[in-house]
Amino acid sequence: MFKRQPFVLTSRRRGFSLQEHARQHRGNAALERIQLVVDTVQPQLVLLTRQFADTSSAAALRKRRRYLWVLGLLAAGCIDEGFRRCLQFWAVVFPLWCHYLWVDKVSHRKDGAQGLEARDAEFSKLHVRYSPIIRGATLYMRGFYLKAAQLVSTRDDFLPEVYLEWCRKLQDEVPMTLSSDEARKVIAKELKLEDLDALLTDWVEEPIGTASIGQVYQARLRSTGEDVAIKVQVPNAEKMFRADISCLKMFTYLAIPWAFEQMKEIEKLFEAEFDYLEEFRNLEAMRTNLLPKWGHRIYIPRPMKELSSRHVLGMELLKGEKFISAVRRRLKPLAEREGKTVEEYEQEQIEALRSGRRKAEAAWWLRWKALLGRWMHRVRHFGRRDLEPLDVGGIFEMLMQIHGQQILLDGCFNADPHPGNILLLEDGTTLGLIDFGQVMYLPQDFRVKLARLIVALAERQPEQVARYESEIGVKRKYYKQDVQYRLCSFWLDRDDEEITQGLNIFDLLVWGESEDPVLSLPEGYYLACRCSTTLRSTALAFGVYISSAAYWKPYAEERPPDHLHLAIFVPEVLRRNQA
Repeated sequence: MFKRQPFVLTSRRRGFSLQEHARQHRGNAALERIQLVVDTVQPQLVLLTRQFADTSSAAALRKRRRYLWVLGLLAAGCIDEGFRRCLQFWAVVFPLWCHYLWVDKVSHRKDGAQGLEARDAEFSKLHVRYSPIIRGATLYMRGFYLKAAQLVSTRDDFLPEVYLEWCRKLQDEVPMTLSSDEARKVIAKELKLEDLDALLTDWVEEPIGTASIGQVYQARLRSTGEDVAIKVQVPNAEKMFRADISCLKMFTYLAIPWAFEQMKEIEKLFEAEFDYLEEFRNLEAMRTNLLPKWGHRIYIPRPMKELSSRHVLGMELLKGEKFISAVRRRLKPLAEREGKTVEEYEQEQIEALRSGRRKAEAAWWLRWKALLGRWMHRVRHFGRRDLEPLDVGGIFEMLMQIHGQQILLDGCFNADPHPGNILLLEDGTTLGLIDFGQVMYLPQDFRVKLARLIVALAERQPEQVARYESEIGVKRKYYKQDVQYRLCSFWLDRDDEEITQGLNIFDLLVWGESEDPVLSLPEGYYLACRCSTTLRSTALAFGVYISSAAYWKPYAEERPPDHLHLAIFVPEVLRRNQA
């Protein structure tokens, strides 16, 4: 019913087809060869299966049965889309992984005669060689691989720059999958409408947002004239994601053991993301929890029941721009002053942070600098407020406090607060928070244990941190206090020199796995950790240093109330998490 469309970037700055661009890379060529082999082999397998079935030689019956069994499995696998995607994934990733492993363990070992400089140079060659292949495969296969690229791109020191460069763009430049006409057909089918124009008018053909599993379109309600945003799920997205996550779980188990438990948590979280009625209830719960206290500084869109189903979600339209775009727009005068483009200026600042030439500054200090900057801007440009300096430090302080309330008091938090889900509204001061598909609900006993751990982290007590990490349900092989303190601090508090001790984040996690492997994690723990690291990593990309535990401690010391209203919105989710 739905034909594959050429990939087109939603960003107006790049008016070319990603399909044409991806053909320049060897990744797509490899994937197309795999697809051609599968399409060629499939009918042959079916034909061979029939030939074996028609043959009745008694002497070779058992042997033929074995052949039939193998051929039947292969034929079924070629027909199944999940098997094809798994085959495509391993066809691209396995040779790359083997090459990286060879350099790491054999040709350029850390303790080898070549030295660390030669080792780094060899890895740099691999990054340059394989980054275009991974990029082409990610854009070609989409699915969870796009989501994974978004997740790892929030941290500037986790990936090599050659990978980070294109992963970061996927935060707000995800390629389209559905055409406008196909999206309208999905909406009409889901809402059981013969004519969508009877409900909506002023439909905007180009999507205003594109995510890994869906696209968002703008329209207007014919009955009230209200502008609305309609999120449409791509057909078969759920099946595609589940196959992708299974592949990545297998890969992490083999290649990155410390990430395996985390992948299991992510898999559980995605069980509800494909049901937009679940996100409808999440929006209502978040509005009830947050707007009474934070409504003067943030806004969450109101969902609309008449525009919602399992695969369609309608809500009021928030008018503004993405937070990242607002910051970049304000960088333009600074870049022009130095004779550079915004992209060049931004890359220079990122490189300064990565190399240590520029240090991230505390959020409270940046808040006072922004206050002074706004006052000076108003003096120089009286009456013009569109390019006033943003209080980036104050914004991340507020976001950290909001998520502390969600996790420790409400027991209902957004586990995916990446920068693409934050808008700066038209008034220039209010933030719009969107996309609540990945919301986790935490039982109160878990929150009480987590609160003790947060207080111990804020007070820098290694012995208490190790104790409370064990009590919350993190199972380790050896329970080494130093490893527990450093790794727990990284996930839930900070990653300064005391914690990293000169290691980059990837090497720190590998060190922790080698010293004291994690055997299992309690449900919800990793997602709270991911929320902390995503917020801190996003802040760090803007030059803001912030401690999660310091801002979460007041909420940890406050007794979590019983939020009875959540049972109205999400009874089945609460029962599942409290069981």
